[in-house]
Amino acid sequence: MHSRFRAVALSISISLALAATSCITVDNTLGVNNIPDEYALKLQTVTLRLPLQTRMMDSMQSLNTSAAVLGAFRTEEFGLSSHSFATNFYHYSTKSVNLGTDRKIKHIYLTMQKSSSLILDASQEGLPQNIHVYHMNRVVDTTYKYNCDLKDSDYDHTPIDTGGVIYTGGDTLRIYLKNSFGQKIINATKRELDSSAVFMDKFKALLFTCDSPEEGTTGGRLNIFSTSNAYVNVTFNFQPTWESGLARKDTTIVLPLGENTYTQNFSTYSSKPLENPNPQEYITVEGLGGLKAYTDPLKLKDNLDEWMSKNGYDPKKVVICKATYKLPFVTDKSNVDFINRCFPATLFPNCREKDTSSHYYYSPLEDVYTNGNQTGNVNRSLSCYTGDISSQIQKMCNKERSEIAANWKKYAMWFSAVAENTTSNYYSSSTTTSYTLDRTSYSVAKLNGPLHENHPIIEIVFALLNDE
Repeated sequence: MHSRFRAVALSISISLALAATSCITVDNTLGVNNIPDEYALKLQTVTLRLPLQTRMMDSMQSLNTSAAVLGAFRTEEFGLSSHSFATNFYHYSTKSVNLGTDRKIKHIYLTMQKSSSLILDASQEGLPQNIHVYHMNRVVDTTYKYNCDLKDSDYDHTPIDTGGVIYTGGDTLRIYLKNSFGQKIINATKRELDSSAVFMDKFKALLFTCDSPEEGTTGGRLNIFSTSNAYVNVTFNFQPTWESGLARKDTTIVLPLGENTYTQNFSTYSSKPLENPNPQEYITVEGLGGLKAYTDPLKLKDNLDEWMSKNGYDPKKVVICKATYKLPFVTDKSNVDFINRCFPATLFPNCREKDTSSHYYYSPLEDVYTNGNQTGNVNRSLSCYTGDISSQIQKMCNKERSEIAANWKKYAMWFSAVAENTTSNYYSSSTTTSYTLDRTSYSVAKLNGPLHENHPIIEIVFALLNDE
């Protein structure tokens, strides 16, 4: 009993000691009064107008390995927008293939799974669309990364589908191809059948197009297909040769269509004439390579210089702590459904990064990777897109106007939807998130322009470095 009492007493003493220490408060301001005023940074705020205009993207890169975009729209605001794609197909086998002799085609068809779609008018969800398939004269490869234009010489203009392919937006698209095309495939040599690269070099790629909505009508549908589960199925009859006296047999070979290879999405827009460098009350923008809200870097630089000059600030001593843009838009009860379906989920600035001495590609500003930054997400309750571009504004404050003019592609900003992709590392359990220009989602939006009462702005939190 005595030892038990001592253990209890010791436990109580420790508890009281811990309780006593937890009551100690820490004065985080200790020493603040000893910092001279000339060394203390004082935060200030300023709100500037964001100069916006409408401008098309130049040759938006659309090469990818996962998604194919097919369809057409016609709207009163933008006119016609047409979307097609080309992708490779090939024969894959882990061992040598023996398809006998005297092969005769029975039928050939392809299937693709729809992953999503976009309709501007809810009543057109099952809209019939005429689909066509053509044989390309070239393989889809990385040369399309910089030149995403489809040339007349890139494909044979005679369709290889059997005709009358009408797609109404179902989960699966099935298209039968002409037997004459299938016969060419089954006539492939053993070398071509044993090597995916040799097969692809011989048979190239397939091009898919969609008819435009009838002239004078509006609407349409954009279909996104997954190329990870698309196939060409070829059924034929042949004479087996691995044993004598065997009867003729039917068999089917399945050719991957787009899987583990490149898909190039092509798009054309009739909205080019709507480009306007002048301030407007409203700015209408569209997704993919269409009309964008665009900030001229020299106009933005002039706004920043005017603010700093007016207040007597040395640009080299302005420290941008946070710079947040806000792109407001107007909503009412009549267009809430349209906004939920058709407005992009994000609008974040993309610039043109240099890839080679003469080639550029669009990429989100590096601010998108800063922890805690807003990445242009839409707030439908506040009717506004909000994003942080602090490092971009810091550079523009510090650079001379002539430097920005000489490298304007890096400082120009096209506000567009961005795609987020997160990958996991199996061994370290870590994840990596990357952001790219969204190349598969079409959207439309109407934003407030510079002449609107509730115009686009940049809210800046800054400090000034003191002289040494």
